[in-house]
Amino acid sequence: MKQFIKLSHISALIILVVGCKDPSRTKTMDFGLFTLEVPYKWQQVKQDGIDSYVGAIAIDNTDTLYFDLGMYSNSLTEPNIQVITRQMMEENNLDSSDFIVVKDIMSMNIDADLYRKQNVSWDTIDNRRAKIVFPRISGKGITGVYIGSLWGDSSKVRFNLHGTDLKTQTEEDLVKAIKTLRFHKRNIDNEEN
Repeated sequence: MKQFIKLSHISALIILVVGCKDPSRTKTMDFGLFTLEVPYKWQQVKQDGIDSYVGAIAIDNTDTLYFDLGMYSNSLTEPNIQVITRQMMEENNLDSSDFIVVKDIMSMNIDADLYRKQNVSWDTIDNRRAKIVFPRISGKGITGVYIGSLWGDSSKVRFNLHGTDLKTQTEEDLVKAIKTLRFHKRNIDNEEN
């Protein structure tokens, strides 16, 4: 009997230790107006917003996700790529990292889409049309979701959840978590405080 009890205790301890190390474990994070299923190690971080409900999710020491639920939430649209000539750059003392620089005016007829950082796909999440963005090169760009109208009413309450320059595993985990989003309509003013 003592051996059975000892064996039971050892088995329980092994299950606890192995369970804590399991990277596939998830939990539901509840932000009041929405929930999502995330890896167990992710932690909610409260933030103060002025005109919307905002917050963050700490992933680790380097990766953090941010959300914004309100009328002015960023659509996560990548800015248009501007093409300039080398002469224009030099004459105006411009930083070349903000532009595609071509040799001369004849070279300006290029497909700027080739130089974008993000891909965009569309999906339906919790019966809402959702724009999902993800980097073309892992770790360089935004990974996230934007929903242009949460409740289909005239208030146009929007939502985004995103991270920038995330590690590959975090990008993958975020895309999985995005598909588990569920929204709950409540008085947004009460959630902001």
